[in-house]
Amino acid sequence: MVNIVTKPTDEPFTFGSATYGSYETFNLNVGRAQKIGNFSYLLSFAHAQSEGDFKFKSVNDLTLKRINNDFHSESFLAKAAYDFDNGWEVSLLNEFFYDNRGVPGLGEFQQPNANQKDLRNLTSVNISKERFIKPELDLDITLYNRFDDLKFKNPTPTIGVPIDTLSKTYAFGINPKLTWFAPYNQTITVATEARGEFLSDDDFNNPKRFTYSAFASDEITFFDEILLINPVVRLDVWSTQQNETTTDVGFSPRLGIVVSPKKYLSFKTNLGRSFRAPSFGELFFPEEGFIGGNPDLKPETAYDFDIGVLLSHPKAALEVTYFRSHIDDLILFVFVSAQRIEPQNIGNVDEQGVETTLILRPFDFLELYGAYTFLDGEVEDTGAQLPGRPRNKFDFRGVLSHDIVAVFWESHYVDSIPLNAFPNARSTDPRTTHNIGVKGEWKKVFASFEVKNLFNNLDVRDALDFPLPGRTFFVTAGINFDK
Repeated sequence: MVNIVTKPTDEPFTFGSATYGSYETFNLNVGRAQKIGNFSYLLSFAHAQSEGDFKFKSVNDLTLKRINNDFHSESFLAKAAYDFDNGWEVSLLNEFFYDNRGVPGLGEFQQPNANQKDLRNLTSVNISKERFIKPELDLDITLYNRFDDLKFKNPTPTIGVPIDTLSKTYAFGINPKLTWFAPYNQTITVATEARGEFLSDDDFNNPKRFTYSAFASDEITFFDEILLINPVVRLDVWSTQQNETTTDVGFSPRLGIVVSPKKYLSFKTNLGRSFRAPSFGELFFPEEGFIGGNPDLKPETAYDFDIGVLLSHPKAALEVTYFRSHIDDLILFVFVSAQRIEPQNIGNVDEQGVETTLILRPFDFLELYGAYTFLDGEVEDTGAQLPGRPRNKFDFRGVLSHDIVAVFWESHYVDSIPLNAFPNARSTDPRTTHNIGVKGEWKKVFASFEVKNLFNNLDVRDALDFPLPGRTFFVTAGINFDK
């Protein structure tokens, strides 16, 4: 389903901003939105470019430079809407994106000549009607079309023959939704979606997929909103046609309950089953040598449960949630060799953990935010820790503000991340990074200065072992003309 949310345009605004930073990074954003009578529009343009030639530490502790990591992109978004004053509203949205980038590959096995060009265009039409047929009914229908064109070339890969990939994906669909504000404090939603996806790629024999989904939910409140019950059911049918046709059917029921005995205190729990067929991208990811798709993936099924408590106050908020799930045939992108990443069904997984978030506002000029996640995940067949996920993760942010100026500090810790589903798998190193910055705003003008990875940690890598930049500097300046 396509769901792009754009800023409401009741008040006109025109904005522009530019950012310059390390590795010759430059971003430009401009836009305009306005409402004229019953007609409204939004236009925005964004440009981004960077050399991306940062330094990083290799697995044998050598300091290397990221090569062939430059990129530039252009994107344009336009939206127009008309309100007919009788509950009907029609809007048209188009988003265009183009990207041209070098593809350096994996950390130590860099590709000096690989290049990728992406072109994407999304068009959607939304038709909505308040008080449809009856005053308590609302109707919303979205029709969409998407086109993706990806060209990848690598004349000199580290292993194998030269690669020249052209992949074109066409997708279209319709998503009608009906909302009924029913008696006895109920909000009943019924929706369906039909979607078609067609891939033009000779490497995968030009596959196609048709997806049909049906969704129903009922949000019921009792005792002056002290108790909320939200049952949800979803049915999905995927028909994938490649060398042969396969059909997967998934039924996903879920029940959510929220109890709020006080305005500042809520308890919540969710229990459900979900069924997910592999996505079109997981099955048929365009071949790039070091990464590619896997047409042999099986659907995954999950049973999950969570329970939590939320305490809220104007000066503080605390949320603690315990979660537990069992997933059959979990799909993850993992290393299948030292120089190859593919999506795999890594097996059955049991995981449990705790998520904690704390926000403090002891003074008007100070806000503190902290979040900690503990995840204990194990692959049943191997006993290995869940790949691609850190066991511990912590985030902190503090903001001091006065009048037109705000200063912030951020700290982020990510535990080691296993790279495949086998015991004693190679993993990323634990990493800690710190960011600082200052932002100022005066009348229509705003500016900021940020330093990311302040202490220049060159061991930082993501969940797929791609190196990330060391210390970087960014300066941004902009103006809101209609403020």
